[in-house]
Amino acid sequence: MNTELIALLKANMGLPLLPGLAADICIAASRIGTLVPASVIERIKPEKHEDFIFSPERIENIGEEIKPLHRAHWDETEAHRHGLPFNPDYETFIRYERAGRYVLLTLRRGGRLLGNCAMYLDKSAHTQTIIATEDTLYLLPEARKGRVARYFVAYVENAMRLIGASEINITVKTTNKAARFFRLLGYRHVENGLNKILEVENV
Repeated sequence: MNTELIALLKANMGLPLLPGLAADICIAASRIGTLVPASVIERIKPEKHEDFIFSPERIENIGEEIKPLHRAHWDETEAHRHGLPFNPDYETFIRYERAGRYVLLTLRRGGRLLGNCAMYLDKSAHTQTIIATEDTLYLLPEARKGRVARYFVAYVENAMRLIGASEINITVKTTNKAARFFRLLGYRHVENGLNKILEVENV
């Protein structure tokens, strides 16, 4: 529920719709209701593993830095979609982040961004519990050596526990060996996802 919009409308009921008020209503209407408060997300703290740092960050603050990582992820794992444009909507990511519905966790070494995991948060209509759904989980090849990926996933899982998520949903591509990796970490194969690219006329 967009409580900000409702409060704004109630406070201005019966008043003329002047340009300033109209602008305020448009801004409030585009906002998404908060799911997990910022104070709860702030429970997630950085952790060190060998010479890597795992930490929560805001895509709002590192948008330009993360773009090459998103491109590398797309090029390596999204071959089935390469007929479509690569055009991430960072404004939407930020809107969800501000509403406590998108959490970004990063992996750095020497300050350099080498990996990230982005999770969408939502409340299940069936269980009324919070579900974390993986949007992106990607490490550059140089960050995949040893057990770094295993420790990073454990960090992600603990972060989701801290903010109250009861389950994690991830997707893995048939073009890599990620499914085996996640099964070793206790994830179960519960469904098969299918994809079809449609030819759409420009409108």
